[in-house]
Amino acid sequence: MDESAARRALLARAIESTDGEGHLLAPGERDQVDLQARQEALQHERGRVTLPAEDFIALRARHVLARVAVHHPQLAALQEPRPWQAWLEWLVPIGALVVGVATDAIGNPHRVDLVSLPLLGIVAWNVAMYSILFASLFMRKGKPSWLAGIGRWSDGALALRRKPGDAAMQAGVRFHMDWFRASQSLHVARIKRVLHLAAASWALGVILSLLVRGLVVEYRVGWESTFLGPEQVYEILRVLRVPALLVFPFDTFSVIDVAQLRFSDGGGAQFGGPWVWMYVALLVTVVILPRLLLATWAAWQELRFSRALPVDLAEPYFERVAAMLNATRVRLGLLSHRGEDRERFLRAIGADPAALPVLVSSAAGDAMRLVDVPAEPPPEQAQPPSNWWDRIRSSAGWRHREDQSRDECDVVVHLLSHPGDEESGKPVLDALAAPVVKVQMGEGDGLQFAHLSRVRTGERALLDAIAQALPQERRAGFEHIVRAWEARSDERLHQSMTAVAEHALFAARQLEEVQAGQLSAKSIFTAEREAQASARQEAMNRIAARIDASGQSMAARLRQANGVADDAAAAIEHRLEERFVVQQPVDASHAGMAGAATGAAMGASVDLLAGGLTLGAAAALGAVVGGGAAFIAAAWKNRASPTGATIVQLSDEMLDALVEAALLRYIAIAHWARGTQEVDARWKAEVTGRVQAQKLLLAGYWNTARTQPNPDRLVPSLAHELDSMAKAVLKHINP
Repeated sequence: MDESAARRALLARAIESTDGEGHLLAPGERDQVDLQARQEALQHERGRVTLPAEDFIALRARHVLARVAVHHPQLAALQEPRPWQAWLEWLVPIGALVVGVATDAIGNPHRVDLVSLPLLGIVAWNVAMYSILFASLFMRKGKPSWLAGIGRWSDGALALRRKPGDAAMQAGVRFHMDWFRASQSLHVARIKRVLHLAAASWALGVILSLLVRGLVVEYRVGWESTFLGPEQVYEILRVLRVPALLVFPFDTFSVIDVAQLRFSDGGGAQFGGPWVWMYVALLVTVVILPRLLLATWAAWQELRFSRALPVDLAEPYFERVAAMLNATRVRLGLLSHRGEDRERFLRAIGADPAALPVLVSSAAGDAMRLVDVPAEPPPEQAQPPSNWWDRIRSSAGWRHREDQSRDECDVVVHLLSHPGDEESGKPVLDALAAPVVKVQMGEGDGLQFAHLSRVRTGERALLDAIAQALPQERRAGFEHIVRAWEARSDERLHQSMTAVAEHALFAARQLEEVQAGQLSAKSIFTAEREAQASARQEAMNRIAARIDASGQSMAARLRQANGVADDAAAAIEHRLEERFVVQQPVDASHAGMAGAATGAAMGASVDLLAGGLTLGAAAALGAVVGGGAAFIAAAWKNRASPTGATIVQLSDEMLDALVEAALLRYIAIAHWARGTQEVDARWKAEVTGRVQAQKLLLAGYWNTARTQPNPDRLVPSLAHELDSMAKAVLKHINP
């Protein structure tokens, strides 16, 4: 994996490994990332180009970082090196060049000292470095180089202790630690290249200083020393002359010639060109050329390491990601001894009869198919073939089709409802030799059907049992099927809550103007009071009819989203009415009908009493469950229009009750779809508690729906809130 891909992959791993609570990347966003990456990989396969695992890991990492960059751009920016790091690789050699120029210019500009400490120091330092590099070739391998620590000021441990709750910071720390560990060889090669270039630049700076100043200055060449005599200086110059001879030819010199160059004795050559060229050749041969060769070698190593960074793709995280590259297909065998058990099981897990034998599938090609396993024992092992034709058929692998279907099950679900089922199914399961998940339709050991039929939580229990039964190497791939299953469940819930949201917002927008006059002195007359009450009643009836039609449409959409036939509607309504018969008083200020006459009928029996409204049994079904016209009488919001007429609308309290009714209906339908026809009395308390907890939030939606010209834009947001409420209720009633 090259440097850029490895950097992104390690950053993505750090984010997903440290972000267990989804602060940086929500679970839904991870599912979208997986789907997008796999779809893009499938496009490569359609072009007959097989995408390697490391390329897919890098591809998915790009999608992960693109999502994280929306809310955490600084964290996502770690996928690229800092710009100053690239600049630093060039600024260090340039700085060394400047220092080299300054090194030679510090002394007397008219003199060249043959035993100048800067010149001899540069040569000595480089020779020492060459010795160390040569010795390092024979040192024990595997020990980290001291160069690995250059530029790494902190491994992030201190920062991690400062803010343990900062998910972005912890991900950044984890990435730096992983990146430094993976890029150590690359980092050392890069540092070596920069240091070799800097050493060559330093020597080049000295050479430029000597040559440029020599154009306008006449050098006096000589030497001076307190401890060295002409003999010692002669030996030094004779050694320094040897490498210089590889570049330029130089005349020989003697001890007497060297003694005459001593500055303290008034010596020094007025024409020092040959000596300057000797030092130039010395720096070129000893410093510049070797350093450039070493820099070239380091650059080659850097290029090699950058193209193949050592990232362990066998780690669990990368194995899980790589497993997404191939579509996961699981064949789930179903062994049932009775047809009714099979039907109950398929209903409990929400299987779509029209899609069978496919239980679930994803856009990326993942699928779990159902294989019905015959309940009768497999045929007995045939005798070995006696003639040559039978032996040929046997060796060619001709087998009965039924026997082939038995061997294609990855996991078998065994439905047990009678004591003898386990024993009678043993020969079949032994022949299949596949892992078995026992589902007890009654009492006994194994996964209980009563738990399996719970909405959402029961499905997850079955999927977990199947995952545990699969071999370890296939569990990572099975996560794709689990996510596809959960995505389908979430989509069903979202479709249901969208229908509820549209119905509730439609009800909030309904209003009618009452043309009868307001209460006044004339209201003391019976005829006037009856006219006003009749006008209000007619307005209420018109609203009731519209909302009743909307409620019926919503109920049909709920049944369709959850796979319940329309012919079950009456039975569901009867169960709900039977369980939730209540009397719900409403304050007179919300009724707006104080003193009205009794006896109004609005699709179901409604009693209009002085001082408030109460619901009868049929009306309670409408108000609490929804779908009946009687709920309209529960609460009203009366206000005056600009023309002075009275406007009749549903109050916030009634809209809250309508939402409670719709949620209860959804829960009843979802359980009915799973084969649970009994209505639990706990549902209403849970639903009421969740809705009342969001009373202020819902009030904002109702007010906006009444005042905004385009309230349909509120549907997605309200549906999202209702999703959360429904999930919380289902989680509490189905632990």
